[in-house]
Amino acid sequence: MDSDANSGLTGTVLNERYLVGTRVAGGGMAVVYEGTDTRLERRVALKVMHTGMASDPVFVESFVREARLAAGLSHPNIVAVHDQGTDAGEIYLVMEFVTGSTLRELLRSRGRLSVNEALDVLEPVLEALAAAHSAGLVHRDVKPENILITDDGRIKVADFGLARALSGATQATGGVVIGTVAYLAPEQVQGGTGNERSDVYSAGVLLFELLTSRPPYDGDTPAIVAVRHVNEDIPPPSQSVPGSPAAMDALVAGATNRDPALRYRDAQGFLAAVRATRQRLGLPAVARIAGIAPAFNDTLIVSSDDPLTSTPQQQSPAPVEYYPTGILEQPVETSPKRAKGSRKGLLAFIAVIAIAALAGVGAWAIARTPQVLVPKVSGLTSLQAKSALTKALFKVAYSDEAFSETVPVGKVISSNPAEQTKAGEKSTVTLTVSKGPERYTIPNLAGQTVADAQAAITGLNLVVGTSTENFSSTVGKGLVATSTPKAGTKVKRNTKVNLVISKGPEILPVPSVVGQTSANAQAALTKAGFKSSIKVEYNETIAKGLVISQSPASGTAARDSSVALVVSNGPPLVQVPNVISKTLTQATATLEAAGFAVRVRTNIPGGANVVVQQSPGASTRQPKGSTIVLDVF
Repeated sequence: MDSDANSGLTGTVLNERYLVGTRVAGGGMAVVYEGTDTRLERRVALKVMHTGMASDPVFVESFVREARLAAGLSHPNIVAVHDQGTDAGEIYLVMEFVTGSTLRELLRSRGRLSVNEALDVLEPVLEALAAAHSAGLVHRDVKPENILITDDGRIKVADFGLARALSGATQATGGVVIGTVAYLAPEQVQGGTGNERSDVYSAGVLLFELLTSRPPYDGDTPAIVAVRHVNEDIPPPSQSVPGSPAAMDALVAGATNRDPALRYRDAQGFLAAVRATRQRLGLPAVARIAGIAPAFNDTLIVSSDDPLTSTPQQQSPAPVEYYPTGILEQPVETSPKRAKGSRKGLLAFIAVIAIAALAGVGAWAIARTPQVLVPKVSGLTSLQAKSALTKALFKVAYSDEAFSETVPVGKVISSNPAEQTKAGEKSTVTLTVSKGPERYTIPNLAGQTVADAQAAITGLNLVVGTSTENFSSTVGKGLVATSTPKAGTKVKRNTKVNLVISKGPEILPVPSVVGQTSANAQAALTKAGFKSSIKVEYNETIAKGLVISQSPASGTAARDSSVALVVSNGPPLVQVPNVISKTLTQATATLEAAGFAVRVRTNIPGGANVVVQQSPGASTRQPKGSTIVLDVF
């Protein structure tokens, strides 16, 4: 649906509920309007798909399925999906209305970000993706246009599942790869549907762009960019930005490996690596980002050493901390520097009094807060547990997910405070949700060097076991032939993976099978460790079905290599000439010239010595050298 077609929707009401307002954005797949949910009297965003999609049953089915999954996501960094529906040929999504700008607009206005600013953007994006991955939903189109920055500085990721819905429709009708080519993982370019590791790849490309202000690849056409994703490694950011920490190069490389098995397993794994890197670099939890309008609100804690004597330009990193909220913030400037001395003692006294007062108020508040029994939530889904806790008047938060051998994926392992204990009404209960059993898939190591295979094993939380050597007809000498357990097997953490290293092909003697029947010759070659191929040729001297020759005829060859056999098909077939009504002498000469032998079966005396019958008959094809029987009268 183009913008002209869309303009007619303004002022209409979809499904007698959603009032369509002004058009606020448009793209290759949909148009977004500001809207009003007249039933709940709230402002919403209406994403209306382009004309024709509602008539595609494949798209509609996929769209509804993905919308339901997206609606189940509840996370502060995800644009909430409230509803979906169709009306008069229009298929639409009802979403949270977000005021602000996109990350693309930030990059256009600011250019590249500092290391800490880049991580401040990436962390909430990964938190959103991790929440989706744990719910079984993959984004498939992570890019700056789908990352929103609210007016108060929060990061929100939009359009979960829409790429999958559209991809299902295009594939059913012979369509093309869906997604923005600059951010697509190699497996998506090559026709795959994408998974958690594909989102990790796109997030890694996003980090590269945040650090360098541009995507890693360019080209005259999208196809050229796509080919570069398949055939080239993402360059390190430090190549474009000298001085960029090596730790950033490592993060980008770990997320954008062309082999999905060697990337971070999902967004949670990437997020853990980002947080560990931030800690190693000594970076604060949230940095300051300047030069973007509107300005972002601040969340600032001032050091107690001298709370009123520093300005943002003068203070060092040590006295300032920022809450790890995933909000891009600009700190509030403090008052001008004032004289120390006696005021410092006064301030210290005031601080002591304030702390004591707060402690007293806190104790009074705890004593006054009603205590409520935390309901049993272990074994429930996260949504069921949240509903039960909300009904019991608790707030709900989620810790990092944990592996469990006993609790199924997506269900609650434990709560803090523990279930069946008492906690203050309206206090927060933190849930730990299961990621299921901790399992890792053995990668396909065949053809890799031993060093690369060992690195792949240890990178997947597995242990390198023993190495043995064996012959291989398919893998070069010194490379990994196979592993135990085999590739594709799911195993527990720290499982030992044993490697079999190729000694190259085994060399065996080639037996001679000339003169044998083709069946016996093939059986003999198979027993000797070889494969065989057969070519059939006519031969006037060797009986049909016998081997005429072989290549190689003798010597040695590699096990499982092929021996070419030439097998006799007997003499060639020749068309029998018509000799009826010819004299015996004429008939004999004609048949012998054609390559046949002649035998007279009946020769009645006193006749004209003329052929009256021949067998086989004229015009049939018979083996050269066979006998033609004549009756003469």
